[in-house]
Amino acid sequence: MNKASKIVAVLLVLLAVLLGVYAFMLARRPPPAPARPAPMAVQPAGDQFDVVVAQAALPGGAPIDAAALKVVRMPVDPQGAYSDPSKLAGKIPRFDIGPGTPVTESSLVQGLTLMLEQGQRAVAVTVDEVVGAGNRVTPGDFVDVFFMLKEGHDVDKTQSRLLLSRLKVLTYGAASVDGNPPAEKAVAGQSSQNNANRQAARTAVLAVPTADVNRLLLAMQNGKLQLVLRHPTDPGVPNVALFPEAPPVLQAKATLTPAQREELKQADNLAFAGTELRGLAGDGRIAPPAPPRRAPPPRPRAPAPKAQVEQNTVEVVRGTKSETVGF
Repeated sequence: MNKASKIVAVLLVLLAVLLGVYAFMLARRPPPAPARPAPMAVQPAGDQFDVVVAQAALPGGAPIDAAALKVVRMPVDPQGAYSDPSKLAGKIPRFDIGPGTPVTESSLVQGLTLMLEQGQRAVAVTVDEVVGAGNRVTPGDFVDVFFMLKEGHDVDKTQSRLLLSRLKVLTYGAASVDGNPPAEKAVAGQSSQNNANRQAARTAVLAVPTADVNRLLLAMQNGKLQLVLRHPTDPGVPNVALFPEAPPVLQAKATLTPAQREELKQADNLAFAGTELRGLAGDGRIAPPAPPRRAPPPRPRAPAPKAQVEQNTVEVVRGTKSETVGF
């Protein structure tokens, strides 16, 4: 065996001894303790949201009382839901809302109806550039409505008069008093297109007192309207009590009590009674009552002719003449 082989053999023996010693030490070491399982992470509870729901039934068409609402925690947040009951006080549901049902924005009355005051109705009229004051009318403005009637079958004379005063404009063309998001979001490059659409306005919606709707419809169908802009703080309106009233289409019953006759002055009853075109044109106004006719005095009777006492007579003939002579 050469020297190199001896050296390798010695190294292998030393390596075997070292491995034996290491194995002995491992055999004498106590076994490791079993590993404890890692604690499970606590899953947080899902998000909770404050949602306003109906505590009692909310009838459709009636203002909401804040006492009929309550706030509950829910795992979902319905679209359009409210978290503050005070923001719903006075709002009007579109339909009946049952107890426990979330009150959402889509379930509430919206639009032009909320812009009307008590006793008003929204009426659409036809407009153009001339009728609409050169298309300078915008929603929220106040206008006077004049009308023109031409002499014809039911109109005795051509006329132009103030029909209704201080009416609020709710819409003009596509623009509305409750907002017009598409126009607000338009970019500068679309301004010319918006102006073109404004020029093409064909209708305007006015807030009209109920008792005057008939007059506006008659004037619109039989004549020509003109919207006249006025300053919003100008309070001037005509005193209609100074002029005769047009007779209604439906006459009141003759058997009404005094209280019922007072009800005839209510706007809804006046609208139901109607207005005729001749009355609108000033040709059918109520005339003052004629004075009662007096019966002619009785004519005195002619005295009866006295009875004539018949006398004795004789006829005398003289030639061709004949006469009666008494005796």
